[in-house]
Amino acid sequence: TKTDQAEKPVKEAPQPSKSLESPFVPDPVPTKTAIFKEELVDFWVWLQGALKEPTASIGSDKKHSYNAFALLTIFSATSFLFIVYHAKQGYYGRMASIDAHFMEQFPSLNLFSVFSILVATSLFFFSILMGGFVVKRFVDQDSDWTLERAFQAHSRLLAIPVLLTGIASFFALFNGLRFAVLLCLISIGLTLLANLYIISRPSKDSQTDPFYRLLLAFLVNGGVLFLFFLAEMALVFDYLRILAFM
Repeated sequence: TKTDQAEKPVKEAPQPSKSLESPFVPDPVPTKTAIFKEELVDFWVWLQGALKEPTASIGSDKKHSYNAFALLTIFSATSFLFIVYHAKQGYYGRMASIDAHFMEQFPSLNLFSVFSILVATSLFFFSILMGGFVVKRFVDQDSDWTLERAFQAHSRLLAIPVLLTGIASFFALFNGLRFAVLLCLISIGLTLLANLYIISRPSKDSQTDPFYRLLLAFLVNGGVLFLFFLAEMALVFDYLRILAFM
């Protein structure tokens, strides 16, 4: 009996099926921080390219154009808000110590003020975009000039104002008002220059005389900017009074 038991083969333990084993290791799911860092690096590379060649027509991800406009709006609104805040608390605060009713002539800074300044800043930069779009689409009859293309063309030209307003918002935060105002004025000048560059370039298919085409472009673009300007002044005129004698 012992011999028979010794001759019986020992049963092997069941092994898992090899068909269930995958030769590929799944990639780890990237975290939100890693995604944000990657997008930040991509935007920085795009911004460097825009600084080197602002007029180059390079097809890129449209989110970079939107990010550039968003940053330009946020930096400009932040700079304006801090400049108004420090001007009111500094110079006009000393005047209020002499005349108790002096500060009542100016609006208070609250959440509504932040919203008004942000909306007015957005309207200003959108008016630059819309003015160039209307000229290209209706004066030059360029059907290829879409809003997306307008965003891409303007955003590359506005790369320098993005940096300037970013620096201005930093100095405005720490009460460096005069330097912040200077940077903001330079940024506005470059923005208007970018608008002039866009509307002054005739389309290839334009049959109008260049002089009359430029004159019509100025009139149409000026009309668009003026309409937006009225809306902007309605939102921030009271806050500009604070800066009148800074």
